[in-house]
Amino acid sequence: MLRRVVSTAARRRSLASALSIHGGATAHVRASLASLHLRSLHTSLPLLRSDTGTVEDLYQKKTPLEHVLLRPGMYIGSVESTKETMWIWSDSERRMVQRSLEFVPALYKIFDEILVNAVDNKVRDSAMSRLEVSVLPGSAANCHKATISVFNDGKGIPIQFHKQENVYVPELVLGHLLTGSNFDDASARLTGGRHGYGAKLTNIFSSEFVVETGDAKSGQRYTQTWRNNMRERGEPIIAPYDGDDFTRITFTPDLAKFEMAKLTSSMTRVLRKRVFDVAGCLPNVIVKWNDEEVPLVGFESYVQAFEGATTKEAELALYSRANKRWEIGVLPSDVGFVQVSFVNGMTTHRGGTHINYILEQLCKRIADHINSKQKDMTVTATQIKPHIALFVNALIENPTFDSQMKENLTSRPSTYGSTCVLSERFIKSVLNNSGIVERVVAAMKTKQRSALNKKVAKKTILVPKLEDANWAGSPRASECTLILTEGDSAKALAVAGLAVVGRDTYGVFPLRGKFLNVRDASDSQLSKNAEFSHLCTILGLKLGSKYETPEEKATLRYGRVLIMTDQDHDGSHIKGLLLNLFHTFWPQLLQDNFVSTFLTPLMKAQTKQTVLPFFSVPEYEQWKASNPDLSHSVKYYKGLGTSTSAEGKEYFEELNEHTVDFRWTSDDDGDAIAMVFSKDRVAERKAWLSNLAPSTLHERTPTMRLHDFVHSELIQFSHADNARSIPSAIDGLKPSQRKVLYACFKRKLTKEVKVAQLAGYCAEHTAYHHGEASLHSTIVNMAQDYVGANNIPLLYPSGQFGTRLQGGKDAASPRYIFTYLHQYTRLLFPEADEPLLEYVIDDGDPVEPTYYVPILPLLLVNGSEGIGTGWSTSIPSHHPIQLIDRLLARIDGDASCDALAPWVKGFQGKIAPNGLNYLSTGDLEILKKTPRTVAVRVSELPVGKWVEDYKNFLHNLIATKKVRVFTEHHTDKTVCFELVIEKDGADAMDDATLRKLLKLESNINTTNMHAFNADGKLVKFDSSAEILDAFFNVRLDLYARRKTYYEDRLGRECAKLENRVRFLQEMASDASPLRSLWTSRPSKADAMAALRAAGFAPASAFEVDGGSDANDKDAYDYLLQTSFLQCTLEHAEKLTREFGAKQATLEQLRETSPKALWKAELHALREALLEDAEYHDAIEA
Repeated sequence: MLRRVVSTAARRRSLASALSIHGGATAHVRASLASLHLRSLHTSLPLLRSDTGTVEDLYQKKTPLEHVLLRPGMYIGSVESTKETMWIWSDSERRMVQRSLEFVPALYKIFDEILVNAVDNKVRDSAMSRLEVSVLPGSAANCHKATISVFNDGKGIPIQFHKQENVYVPELVLGHLLTGSNFDDASARLTGGRHGYGAKLTNIFSSEFVVETGDAKSGQRYTQTWRNNMRERGEPIIAPYDGDDFTRITFTPDLAKFEMAKLTSSMTRVLRKRVFDVAGCLPNVIVKWNDEEVPLVGFESYVQAFEGATTKEAELALYSRANKRWEIGVLPSDVGFVQVSFVNGMTTHRGGTHINYILEQLCKRIADHINSKQKDMTVTATQIKPHIALFVNALIENPTFDSQMKENLTSRPSTYGSTCVLSERFIKSVLNNSGIVERVVAAMKTKQRSALNKKVAKKTILVPKLEDANWAGSPRASECTLILTEGDSAKALAVAGLAVVGRDTYGVFPLRGKFLNVRDASDSQLSKNAEFSHLCTILGLKLGSKYETPEEKATLRYGRVLIMTDQDHDGSHIKGLLLNLFHTFWPQLLQDNFVSTFLTPLMKAQTKQTVLPFFSVPEYEQWKASNPDLSHSVKYYKGLGTSTSAEGKEYFEELNEHTVDFRWTSDDDGDAIAMVFSKDRVAERKAWLSNLAPSTLHERTPTMRLHDFVHSELIQFSHADNARSIPSAIDGLKPSQRKVLYACFKRKLTKEVKVAQLAGYCAEHTAYHHGEASLHSTIVNMAQDYVGANNIPLLYPSGQFGTRLQGGKDAASPRYIFTYLHQYTRLLFPEADEPLLEYVIDDGDPVEPTYYVPILPLLLVNGSEGIGTGWSTSIPSHHPIQLIDRLLARIDGDASCDALAPWVKGFQGKIAPNGLNYLSTGDLEILKKTPRTVAVRVSELPVGKWVEDYKNFLHNLIATKKVRVFTEHHTDKTVCFELVIEKDGADAMDDATLRKLLKLESNINTTNMHAFNADGKLVKFDSSAEILDAFFNVRLDLYARRKTYYEDRLGRECAKLENRVRFLQEMASDASPLRSLWTSRPSKADAMAALRAAGFAPASAFEVDGGSDANDKDAYDYLLQTSFLQCTLEHAEKLTREFGAKQATLEQLRETSPKALWKAELHALREALLEDAEYHDAIEA
């Protein structure tokens, strides 16, 4: 037998290599070690002792504990400090950021072992609701050692004696190696442990290790302490216990074993981040770090914490809970592939099969999508992966890893115990909303362009959705025009036009909604704004450059900007915001006519011969007045998406006709822009809007002065913004609410219909030109009746329309809830008013009224909040019965102008005057006092404060040690918090002090009450009485006009009935010449002549204009078309009764004054309201 002599050092290296399971040893090696129970370790190599050592030195036997301490790398990883770039939570940015930190992997591992045990407990006991981690770094100077504590509630370790091992279970599983509850591989487990080391490793590498567990069922509390790296075991202490189940592990890491003198701040940050991971993985568990609640709850919020971390600009995270065991999150990445994943609560920062499992699905669908859309490229998963940030939280049965560190999952998908097939909805969201597709396409296009001349390198830019001009950034860049469109549909129209003008000198970029008002924006806001960054990149603009010289201008990638927006108010606003951008940072470019606008027709009139485009309503009206007899149809083009691709090409064929250059003539142009967008020029904007003139016809010219654009076009947007944000003082409604009410009246909505269906009907019948999502919100708000919503909802809430828990934000989807007109709505808005209202004309057709005139000032009933341009409003709600009584007194001559106090239906607190405003106070009851504590019950919150928000506020008070604990006993309508305040001298705290501490007071503002009056002017009201006055005269005038209208209408109806009755009488009389004429079968002309001679009035006499054209061929059809059945005695008697009833109604109306009409309808509404106890009881009180 050949024997070799090798050095002791070499043999030791060989032994370590053969036995090491850290860093990738195979599973069978680990299994072999486990089978030995680590009772002895012997070398199996045929080695002789060296010249310098004995056999006893070479062959040694170690206990399992000694081996763990001797070879820590096998069990907990490296004990040497390492530096890695990792994700950590930033308190200042409130999100995850990447930082380079030094830490010791082994110390991290022993901390994680305890933390994962706490996470595993959630799987075993779903009632677990708290996990708290405390890390005290200690101080070498004061001989204070670092201490780490992990606490969780829920069922803990059984406090039972293990008869076979002759120890208690807590001691067995925490103080004896190769013990635990996870050795049965035949059973499916969703926890982290597997090999029987776990928490024992933490114990071994601690100078002190303490377990505390409370068992509510057995009524026992168990405490045991180990010291000196688990060598010294203290006896268990078992005491009576009457609290909730819990487990707390507290340990003092033996820092010398990790080559550390103290627990560094860098190491602490790494441990803290791991706690944040746990908060993301545990649903419905409050996780705390050093007594502060972690601001992440569940995996969706965890993924959202990475928004803006993997990309240059923040992108919205996409999240999907595929099933109970799989949660997926996706973000685009500009920094290469990023994966953040967890298996059974354990961090798998090196990924594994679960990441590949999901990534393969994503990449395949993305590749299929791009390859089907982009015919000039073929992408693969390898090219897609660098643009994805993937987040996975999975529960996997009996997971296997490539090391005890458990950083890389090796389980095959077939053994997961579940499947995760990404839903079509989630895939579509990734394809359409994540920005990944755009990044992949842009990267591929960049790769394709890499062969181009390097002299035009600045031409190659990565901006999603940009259609770059071929000459952009080249020596011919000054010839290029960038078309900025309002959204993707407008981009499609512009791209269609490129077929006419070519792509060499024209590029297209779609703006996403409204551009940022950059005038007062901070550097941080600018840097985080994607649209601003994209536009600077595309145009080659740099902050600080003035572009006053030809050399500076030559650095730009384009020579001109052409703005292409919808021909509506929002389109004008977008133009203004872009002009504001250039005036703020590069005014010289505006002075050089750098910006133009592209005009498309607002409407087209089609005659038999031709199609005529019109660019404004006044232009069309002028043409229509000049051609009154020309038959034509009109099509309105409110959005660029209305135009077809063919029409787009027509526009570009006559590009000069559709282009208007913005012209700078003096500093007045720049001042006009600054006035509109500067925060500190609010007063000027109010004066500007107060002088708004009606829209008039402006002749289209090739240029437009910036000053004229601001004062003729942009002002219309500002007015429209106020009109849709601030209500009318007459009906208390904003335009969208008015449209909804009109649609409900038109549909006679007395039976419930889905909110989503009503929104569609409303959009169709009221010419609503915005998204239906906004209508959904409007309808839901009009039906909400929780405390703090509407005192009188106009629609009935059938389903979950939101509660005071979240201020209505907890409303169900519009697809699932129903509504119809509330019982009070028609009492407030009499149908008899409708013929007398003035209606808005939109697209040539009448839609909703300019404003309704309810019998009660709805603005004071329900109040209103709104923010417009230069103006805002805040009007509190009032008691409708008090308003009715005030109006009744006013009608009777009592012109009292005392202010009415605000009132909120269902509110149980107090509202009292507070200077010019009012103070809303919640309800507080002191339950018990001690010198250090006060127990109180909060049974009402101030008006406008919602339960969930208040709950978060109380959590903050707990975090700051002002409140010890609180419990909740709410319903969807009532509030009930019971809490304990902890403070020295607590027994001396009175109600006022407690209300201030608990923020149970809030101001109700009455100094910012703005609304539109009957003339459409925005007016400030100083009191509720002034609003009542403005309403009173308009409503009374409507009653007067209504009385006149119906007297005339009833008079004409009576006259017509009288003629019909007389005609039947004539036909029934043998002596009547009409009857004898009829028997001779006269011609229609002879019959009409006979009726005329007999004194019968023609039909025109009963029309509104009171005409009397008796010669019209249809003048007497209302008599001549009388059927034989209508000549019967019964029908004659019916007409006679109808005539008598209508005549009596007319006489009654003539005797009733407008004021009496109003009073009758107010009394009817009052009686209906008093049937509701909440209205009645408030009046009685």
